[in-house]
Amino acid sequence: MNKNRKILIIFIIIALFLTGCVQQSNTYPVEIFSEMHYNQANKYQEPPRVPAHPDSVPYSETGYGEKLDLTITKSNDHDANQLYYVNCAFCHGLEGDGNGPASEKITSDKNYWFTVTGERHKSPANLMLSELSKENAVVFIKGGAGLMPAYENMLTEDEIRSIVDYVWDDLR
Repeated sequence: MNKNRKILIIFIIIALFLTGCVQQSNTYPVEIFSEMHYNQANKYQEPPRVPAHPDSVPYSETGYGEKLDLTITKSNDHDANQLYYVNCAFCHGLEGDGNGPASEKITSDKNYWFTVTGERHKSPANLMLSELSKENAVVFIKGGAGLMPAYENMLTEDEIRSIVDYVWDDLR
């Protein structure tokens, strides 16, 4: 029995030695919480975020339980000047010439589009030289194109039409 005990002890020592020599596939010998060392805020596969324009004003009111009415109206007519200023002027400029504050960033070689494709993005449209009809402009604004978002779910049909009327009748 004493001989069997010695063989068992030798076998255990050899087994411990062999398991200690086996290389593990991960960097940590025991990994209880496997992904805790990764920072979830570091999303390296996302494009860099463009900071807000220095003249932008954050909207911070909560409404205090009542439903916020964000439609801009003047009597029953939409204030097209204000709608254009809020939704379009950042890219297309106050005069509609395509030289808004964002146009420099859009056409820059430091933006995400350029780093991925190697091509400069087109500057925002010069609305003063646009050959679109009013009806085509409404369709274009609703559906968006390129970097311009689709406003179909953000503005009503009447608001979009008032912006088009403002650009075609007042700015031109």
